[in-house]
Formats: sequence, C-alpha cells, structure tokens
Amino acid sequence: MLKFVLQGLIILAVLMTTSACATNKTIEVSAESNGSRVEMQTGDTLVITLEGNITTGYQWELLPNNEGVMQLQGDPEYVQKSAGNLKGAGGVCHFTLKAMQPGSTRVELKYYRSFEPDMAPLETFSLDVVVK
Repeated sequence: MLKFVLQGLIILAVLMTTSACATNKTIEVSAESNGSRVEMQTGDTLVITLEGNITTGYQWELLPNNEGVMQLQGDPEYVQKSAGNLKGAGGVCHFTLKAMQPGSTRVELKYYRSFEPDMAPLETFSLDVVVK
C-alpha cells in the first residue's frame, strides 16, 4: 500500500513539474523589434537575434540592466550565415535572457569595436521588457 502511495506522489510531482514548465514561453525578437516593448511571465525566455560580422572587429554587447528582472543565460552565440563558412561572411548573434521575477527593465545592446572605446557604437538595440 505504501508503495502505491509513494508512486502516486511521484507521478503527481512529475505532472506538476511538467505542467509548470509547459507554461513557459520563448519569445524571439530581432532588429525589427528595436525600440519596442514586450510583456513576459516569470520563467519565460527571451532570445534576441541580431545580424553582425565579427570578422570586422564589431561585436554585440549586452549593456547592464536590472538582472533581478532579466538575466543573461550563458554566453552570446555567434552563428555564421553562409553555408560554406566563407571567411569574412556575416552572421547572427543570439542573446538568451530569462525572466527572473516581476518588474520592468530596458534591455540594451551596442554593436561596437572594443578596441575603439572613444567611437560611438555603429548600431544600438533596445527593448523595454515587463515581466508579470
């Protein structure tokens, strides 16, 4: 009898865990979303994809934001777009952030050369995020 009760509790815990995970969404945005606003729920994931070309020395960098609300997950990922991996070909950079708790913040990125600190960024990206 105890064995069946324990099995029932384990199944219930698994169902509760998977149903909680199923409600989390992934929201994908690109340069077209620059300057806009997005609403998310705690636990949702935001993926920002921006075009760039690291072979030119330019890179996208995430500027500080309210990490209590949105937190970068891992390192940004750069993927070259050309099928043949041609040297000098451009690509896209993916930033993955997770909604940690309710609140609001502005997610900002700059496309710049780190070895030219006095130069203005070539491009910027910003997104107002509200987490409920």
